[in-house]
Amino acid sequence: MYGQPPTPSCGASIAALPSPTVCSGTTLTANPAGTRFFYQWRKDGVNIPNANQRTYPLEESGSYTVIVRSATCAADTSDAVAVTVNKEEAKFSIEERIRIQPQSADTCGIPVKVTLKNESTPETGLTYTWEITDSKDEKVDSKVAKFLDGTTASSANPILQFNQKGQYTIRLRIKGACFDPTKPDGPADAVDPDNPDKESDGRYVHEEQVTIVYPQVSPQTISECEDLSPTATPFTINGAQLVGSQDGKLDYNLGTQRPGSIEWKIISGTGGTISDPKIENPVFTFPRKGSYVVTLRYANECEFSDALNGITQFNIDFTPRPPKPILPLAETYVCAGGTYELSPTPSQPNRMYNFYANETSNRPLNTSGPTPSYFAGPVNGRTVLYVAAFENGCESLERTMFTINTIQEDIDNTISAPDTICEGTKPAALSGTNVRVGSLKPTYLWESKAVGASEFSAAAGTNNQQSYSPQELSETTIFRRTVSFEGCDTPNLSNEITIEVLPVIEPSENVISVDKKIVCRGDEPTFSGNLLNGDIEYQWQSSTTSATTGFVAARAADGSDNKNGASFTPEFVTQKTWFRRVAKYKGTNCDFVPSSESILIEIDELPQAPSVTSADVRTCQGSSAVLEVQPATGSNLTYIWYTDKTGGEPIGAGTSFTTPALTQNTTFYVEAENENKCVSTSRTPVRVTVAPFSASAGNDTTVIAGQSLQLRATGGGTYKWTPATGLSNPDIANPVVTTPDNVTDITTITYTVTVSNGTGCEATDEITITIIPRIKIVNTFSPNGDGFNELWEIQYIENYPEATVEIFNRYGAQVYKSPASGYQPWDGKQNGNTLPLATYYYIIRLNKNERPFTGSITIIK
Repeated sequence: MYGQPPTPSCGASIAALPSPTVCSGTTLTANPAGTRFFYQWRKDGVNIPNANQRTYPLEESGSYTVIVRSATCAADTSDAVAVTVNKEEAKFSIEERIRIQPQSADTCGIPVKVTLKNESTPETGLTYTWEITDSKDEKVDSKVAKFLDGTTASSANPILQFNQKGQYTIRLRIKGACFDPTKPDGPADAVDPDNPDKESDGRYVHEEQVTIVYPQVSPQTISECEDLSPTATPFTINGAQLVGSQDGKLDYNLGTQRPGSIEWKIISGTGGTISDPKIENPVFTFPRKGSYVVTLRYANECEFSDALNGITQFNIDFTPRPPKPILPLAETYVCAGGTYELSPTPSQPNRMYNFYANETSNRPLNTSGPTPSYFAGPVNGRTVLYVAAFENGCESLERTMFTINTIQEDIDNTISAPDTICEGTKPAALSGTNVRVGSLKPTYLWESKAVGASEFSAAAGTNNQQSYSPQELSETTIFRRTVSFEGCDTPNLSNEITIEVLPVIEPSENVISVDKKIVCRGDEPTFSGNLLNGDIEYQWQSSTTSATTGFVAARAADGSDNKNGASFTPEFVTQKTWFRRVAKYKGTNCDFVPSSESILIEIDELPQAPSVTSADVRTCQGSSAVLEVQPATGSNLTYIWYTDKTGGEPIGAGTSFTTPALTQNTTFYVEAENENKCVSTSRTPVRVTVAPFSASAGNDTTVIAGQSLQLRATGGGTYKWTPATGLSNPDIANPVVTTPDNVTDITTITYTVTVSNGTGCEATDEITITIIPRIKIVNTFSPNGDGFNELWEIQYIENYPEATVEIFNRYGAQVYKSPASGYQPWDGKQNGNTLPLATYYYIIRLNKNERPFTGSITIIK
């Protein structure tokens, strides 16, 4: 591989031609000259394969340039030279062959007429000379072959007659403006003199073989690339492909096939098969590896194909693929806009390469065919090439990746780290990655600018090293690092990092307050503080020494945090203590700044538990009691009453407290509170005993309208019922209630009884009576289909969910029974059949406690 070419330029140029129009074979010459230079000729902007000498013989018209490079100068491309090539070339083809009639009586298949077509270029300005030789390259006389139809050995398109069977050479020589007597056959192939071909070396001479009478075969060379993969499919080819036949037929040279004469054979190689060796166009199958030789022998009506030159042989070769290329480097770096020549293995001249843009592309970047190297460029960003080896017509199955990075873009030019400092301090050193590329040494320059500034300038201090130590800063500053390489015009810019410079926190900005400066012993105050601008770290501190000294981190109460700047609650304060809050920018080496003041917290002692007039009070059930405190002499205390020994909500305040009506024994508590809201250490209990006494009016009940019910109250000596409506006597324990019989809806009435025990205590209770309307029964109905009185309906029976109805005929047979879901009006039918007009008998049971209703029902018209 060749690294980035250094300056100066190699100064490529092409020597001037005498004229822009030249004969083929005229050479272009590149400058400068010397063995240390490498040349690559290009035509119309595309590399010419194998054109790596200082001179290049011209064969085609076009625009030519040459790239010249050396280890001591930068690759350079010459100016283009436009050339028109006068290409004189002899060429003809056999246009027609026919047997002349009558045929010879002595020799089968003759005479034969051969018509030639001249295809030489240019079409004008040339002279022609035709020669006919035998298999020994000796000229034949007119008895063997002669010109017909007035044509001669100098005609443009002669016609020949052959009178003897055999193989002959027809040769055409031309002369034109570019003819050189010293090279009568034409210019030599300077590009590849050891491998001449008729199109390059002998272009003033062209010859074709013609076979008379004998069947002729033109063996095709079959060369495929080897495939050893497990999934490789066999290679198939037919006979027509081997002989170059377009119609699948063998060439019988103007004759006909001799029956049974065809014989195909595979005489070399293992694994090959023939579908049918006796037909003209069999199918051959070969494994895709190794080499094979196939032979063919057949005859027309005159001769066998092997009589003239032996049996025809065909070679089928599977060429091994070259291995995946091994590159000395996996990647390289070039300046943006530069070029790079990738030459995988200069030590293997026979191996060529294809260069692709990705792993799967089938269109190489080197469009003129495989080449020993590839020029990439100009490279303006990371470029990835995939290289495949190419040898003996086969390409490697795998490709090797190669990356060309641009120094200005693809190096890892990274700096760190951002920082936050306080005004007037020096930040930590900035570090940067090492961007050295091979032998190319970078040049560093650290730059800085203030926030809001448009341009960077060189940073203060030593700014040309891989890392950098900034000076003391008074404002927020942005830094970056530029990296330059010799020969590269554009420097690489690193990421930008910011050193934030924070303003000084003034004590006057750090303000705190407290909810109370005097606290009860064992209690705690709650502090509040304003929140400063920025990402601030806070700490609450305390001192029992003074307002300015002896401060340590304050201990926080449960649920509080001495780093919460907005609010803080300390543990119980047991003595006079000063509190303050300090603040600084979080994550910096800035000093803590104390609050503008320190707040003194003082202790107020707790009052004693209150004394009460009586700790045990009695009252009636449902009555209140009056509880009293004996105030301490000379105190200014407030007394608070509770139902809980601790906690709970106050229910009253004062030296005297009247309880609510009580139904059970209850203990009340009282505590003392001074003017600073300090409360006694404990509460004094007062027990209220409630005399046991209760009233019972009995259980709620349900009756049918018109029925009577006796109430039964218990629990005392005297009774009073209200209201007195419907009662036989409201002043006794067991009066009788008479219910109205005209109720049409379910109604209720509640009676309250007040019971006295003779000692001043009273109790009450209630009983609710639900009155259900009485059912109404009719004794006739007419289910005759006239829409009137079609059903036997029982009014108000829906109020009795347990009710059942049974109907019987005069013989005692049941004709109807209400379903379990409840009574449905009877339609006078039994099992869907209409019953006769008659009198029937019913039994209605409202529930299991009421006497059944019985009677008759008559079906009428």
